[in-house]
Amino acid sequence: MLGRCLLVALVFVGTFGAVNLMFGFTLLAEVELIMVATLAALIVWNRFDGPLAILKNLFILHPVILFAALFFAGGMSGIGFIWSFGIPFIACMVAGTRAGLIWSLLYAALIAAVSFFSPDFDWLKLLYIGLAYVPFTMIALFTAQSMERVARLKDELLDDTTRLLKHEKHVLSENRGNHRAMLDVMPHAIAVHRDGRWIYCNPAGARLLAADGAEDVIGTSVFDYIHPDDHKQVSDRIRHMSETGRPAPVEEIRLIRRDGDEITVKLQGGPVVVDGKPAFLVTAEDTSERRQLDQEHNELKAQLEHAQRLESLGVLAGGIAHDFNNLLAAIMGNAELARDMIGGESPADPYIENIVGTCDHASELCKQMLAYAGKGSYELEVLDINEMVRSMGKLIRASVGDNIVLKIKLDPRLPGVEGDLAQIQQLILNFIVNSADAIGTETGEIKLSSGARYMQREALDKLYHGAELPEGEYVVIEVRDNGIGMDPATQTKIFDPFYTTKETGSGLGLSAVLGIVQGHHGAIQLFSAPGKGTAFRVYLPSTEQSVKEQMVTTVEVEAWRGAGSVLVVDDDLRVRSVAASFVEKLDFDVLTADDGREGVEQFRKHHDHLKAVLLDMTMPVMGGAEAMLGMREIDKTVPIILVSGYSEVEAGKLIAGDRPDGFLQKPFKAKALKSVLYEVMH
Repeated sequence: MLGRCLLVALVFVGTFGAVNLMFGFTLLAEVELIMVATLAALIVWNRFDGPLAILKNLFILHPVILFAALFFAGGMSGIGFIWSFGIPFIACMVAGTRAGLIWSLLYAALIAAVSFFSPDFDWLKLLYIGLAYVPFTMIALFTAQSMERVARLKDELLDDTTRLLKHEKHVLSENRGNHRAMLDVMPHAIAVHRDGRWIYCNPAGARLLAADGAEDVIGTSVFDYIHPDDHKQVSDRIRHMSETGRPAPVEEIRLIRRDGDEITVKLQGGPVVVDGKPAFLVTAEDTSERRQLDQEHNELKAQLEHAQRLESLGVLAGGIAHDFNNLLAAIMGNAELARDMIGGESPADPYIENIVGTCDHASELCKQMLAYAGKGSYELEVLDINEMVRSMGKLIRASVGDNIVLKIKLDPRLPGVEGDLAQIQQLILNFIVNSADAIGTETGEIKLSSGARYMQREALDKLYHGAELPEGEYVVIEVRDNGIGMDPATQTKIFDPFYTTKETGSGLGLSAVLGIVQGHHGAIQLFSAPGKGTAFRVYLPSTEQSVKEQMVTTVEVEAWRGAGSVLVVDDDLRVRSVAASFVEKLDFDVLTADDGREGVEQFRKHHDHLKAVLLDMTMPVMGGAEAMLGMREIDKTVPIILVSGYSEVEAGKLIAGDRPDGFLQKPFKAKALKSVLYEVMH
């Protein structure tokens, strides 16, 4: 405040000095020049603080003494009278405080005293001075205080503005930090570049580029990570954003990561302002992983649809095979009875043999259909796959031509599997024959190998029939060839029943393989490409049970004859008639029933004389499983042989609780029936 008052006083006195010098008041101008110099020195002095700063307020004494001298020199007229009006204003204006008012009062008192004792004292002029002093003093004091208030208000406004700017700066810095933190935790890659170089990169972006951190990316060129073939595309995007100020369209480009891998990303970008300068913000999403997930999803969907289609076909094939087996049982049984009746020298004998042979072939076809449906004939035992493959060596070798090199690699630490020996052998032979056909007459190679692998959920889900299998250790059987291979379209149909690429063939070979694998609670995997060969890989659950050695004994079944009664229960008259004839030829008495309920009643009446019961599995009114339970409640000592067009394992799934003493699968021959009867009675 003091500095501003000094500046106003300096201007005021300087103006009066210039006017007085212009009108010839030299003495007054000289005095005023001294005042100007004094005020200027005080202004400079006011910039410094120190122990002598209090002396600055004494500057008022200087103009007061000068004005008093002028008054005494000029008296109550002329210059002295004029300055008597100005001194209060100057004093109050310069001081701007109550101190200035006090000095002005002292000065007025001095003027009044001197004027009173002056020889040319004039009361009228003294009154004029007093009247003029009051308004001038008030105006000067009001002006000084107004300036002080204005200055104070300005300081307050300046302080508020400074505080507001500091707050806004803090908020801006805080927001910038929050925005940076938000970008850093975003799961998508986000980066900013300017003048072709990265100035920001979040951690997700660094991971996308296989960098150790954002600091490895910042400062590098944008085009260091762009595939060379996409440089022009990226340059056009940057130019488009620069010229239009709008975001570039979403596009897919290829990136080269720091580890050298190539990935495809979906790129989005737009112009932004960073630190007051234009830049470009981009986001990138790795579409390679999404494409792979989509591909895996489509593959799993295709596998599910294929599995559902095969399951439907399997139900159909199993039902047809079961019913067809009943027909074959009647045809084959009657043919055998006719052959025995006419003897071996009849002209009709060759035709009957053809009928029996054709029935055998049809029976094998039915077994393949049942195998495809997962309802084939199984006799479960613990198998050593390696030993089984060794025992099949000659058979496998005979299944391929001399132009094919056969290589076998077996894991010596292979665990056992629980399965049917004949079915697993058929599975391997089917693969070998298909591989040999794929190689043809060209020189080729077939590799048969075994191993064990712990299969996790993710790996099992990718296999045929693997989605429902539990995690665990599986024995792996692989047959690989370097034949012509298969295209994707063929691979989707390869396990379909009756589908074949051969000129001759039923199209049930691989369908039966799939059924065998399914029946053994396993899974299958196929690798193939045109011109690169094919590999089939089968996964069978391992078992901790040890392989048991089989004791083979020869029994003279042919000479055996029976005695007593046998109950035959079957709803099909033709099958029931054939079975009864076979039993009668073994010297048994035969009782028959055409459904389960009648069979239980017959059993109730004659169980004391019964030696065995032949019981069909599928019948109206009462099925074989329910009838067997009713018979066991009556008498548990009578052997019951279950007869079915399905396999023993599949038929056993329909039985809860007690098990039958024997099993006979349709169609059956007299010899098979005799063997089963002999076994259950002995």
